[in-house]
Amino acid sequence: DGPPLVVGSHCVPSKPDARRSLGFVTSASHSPTLNRAIALALLENGPARIGQTVHCYHDGAVRTATVTPPCVFDPKGTRLHA
Repeated sequence: DGPPLVVGSHCVPSKPDARRSLGFVTSASHSPTLNRAIALALLENGPARIGQTVHCYHDGAVRTATVTPPCVFDPKGTRLHA
């Protein structure tokens, strides 16, 4: 897991020879509820990429990320409306 992604990191396909930017990280933090790092990114065809892995590049460092729906914790709002 590790620390949160760096804001501004470019997301590219997970294919080794692909370097075209699909988008970038707009915010990132540690989630105390999920006990892991989370991030939001603007991705080309983002909803169609749910479940895919992308690589995020920043200053020569490469990290992997899994594209998930925007709300991964309590998506139906049951905690909010308990």
